[in-house]
Amino acid sequence: STQQQHIIPHYTSMLSIARRTLSSHQVQRNVFRAFSTNENEFLVLNAVGPDRPGIVSDFTKIVVDEGGNVGESQASRLGSHFGLMMLVKIPKSHSGALQTAVESMAGMSTTCYTTGDPDAVEITPKVGYSGHFTLHGADNPGIVHKVTKILAKHRLNIDELKSFEDKSAPNGGLSLFHMSGIATSPAPLAKGFDSKVIREELEELGDDMNCDITIEDMLDEKYSSSFYGG
Repeated sequence: STQQQHIIPHYTSMLSIARRTLSSHQVQRNVFRAFSTNENEFLVLNAVGPDRPGIVSDFTKIVVDEGGNVGESQASRLGSHFGLMMLVKIPKSHSGALQTAVESMAGMSTTCYTTGDPDAVEITPKVGYSGHFTLHGADNPGIVHKVTKILAKHRLNIDELKSFEDKSAPNGGLSLFHMSGIATSPAPLAKGFDSKVIREELEELGDDMNCDITIEDMLDEKYSSSFYGG
């Protein structure tokens, strides 16, 4: 009948729309499933070995080849060796292959640690004080320990530390030692905290060891406050 002729095309159209809707939902589920199975993992890579050209390039190539990305990193030459630390974001499905590749690199001793997403939670507490400390002078046995002991006494954490020995100095072959770093204390500061007292103790230690040692309050973009910044 005429009425049936009008109903059948309408019914066919509704079926077509329903199929497209179901297909769209299926695509969305597949995309979500693919995304879920490709979740990221965060690794800290720590490597050390004899210094040579291309170490950083070799490590970063492995990371890129496995679909990863390097975030924060630190590298330094220590004597005749080279040390490297990197925070790497990598798809979970490629994490095992990445770890196997970097741990198998010839001439390097490498360890990998799984860590959390640094942007997911606030891992680092607010800084209540930050200071830049320096030492220059005659080398003495235990010099690093003596300085860091004073910092620890006042509950300061060492965020960065660099040191080297200068054996080319004159003065009858006397070796000179240089050290610098950044020390911080989380907020709220301990009762009675006084950066002037810390500075005085370091300067007194320097007088005893024939060195110039000091710590200066600092404020920069990385550290949220200095003692005076609040």
